[in-house]
Amino acid sequence: ERCADLVIGLLAIQKAGGAYVPVDPEYTPQRVSHMLSDSAAPVLLTQTSVLDRLPEHTAEVICLDEFDWHTSDAQDTNPVSGVSDANIAYTIYTSGSTGLPKGVEIEHRNAVALIEWAGQVFKPEEFAGVLASNSVCFDFSVFEIFCPLGLGGRIVVVKDALALPDLPPEANVTLINSVPSAMAELVRIKGVPESVKTVNLAGEPLSTALVNSIYELGMVERVNDLYGPSEDTTYSTWTLRQANATPTIGRPLYNTQAYLLDPYGEPVPIGVAGELYL
Repeated sequence: ERCADLVIGLLAIQKAGGAYVPVDPEYTPQRVSHMLSDSAAPVLLTQTSVLDRLPEHTAEVICLDEFDWHTSDAQDTNPVSGVSDANIAYTIYTSGSTGLPKGVEIEHRNAVALIEWAGQVFKPEEFAGVLASNSVCFDFSVFEIFCPLGLGGRIVVVKDALALPDLPPEANVTLINSVPSAMAELVRIKGVPESVKTVNLAGEPLSTALVNSIYELGMVERVNDLYGPSEDTTYSTWTLRQANATPTIGRPLYNTQAYLLDPYGEPVPIGVAGELYL
């Protein structure tokens, strides 16, 4: 479930040198069974409250909520895992064009490049309170969990983005990372607190009308439009959207190149439609 244990579990897997495969407890037994068998995951890190929802599997089960943290003999130094930048950090399953979910494997160096880019683009005060509202099965979560924590920031874990209006003022959310449809609803219900200064939107087309309505709230200073598939580590291009400006998907992130090519793999002239290669 979405709580502190979820973040602790992800960090523990990374520190131990493992790669995580996120599985939503709400998924159907058939989907969970396929993901566990397809990934050949030897360990299932979970909570006792969701055990009865699991299909048959062969993984060793470890329940985080059964640990006695206060009597643990764990060391307070970082373990030496032996992991290199070319090792897998996580595998996220997409919908799959054939009907079966496909696992997208992302290496540590890919995730590190995303974090390094975030360190160049975002100020520390923007990461002072990042809303962690997306499922860990969705690659938005890589940005909103590992970028703030990797750069000294703080995250606020909630069930979903629409839980934002119910948070107490001391939550002090400074950055929202979500999809335009969820943000549009937050704007409609006046659910964006005064503490929010930056809004990242991706996953769906971002209309100029929504950009305008976000700036009209008065407290938001930056609306970032981001685009990218899971295969390219969450985000591939980004731009700062201005009110009443012509929308684009911006320029490539740090360590990424984007090309517009014709059917023969050649660059198209400016103003001519092409296929986007990342």
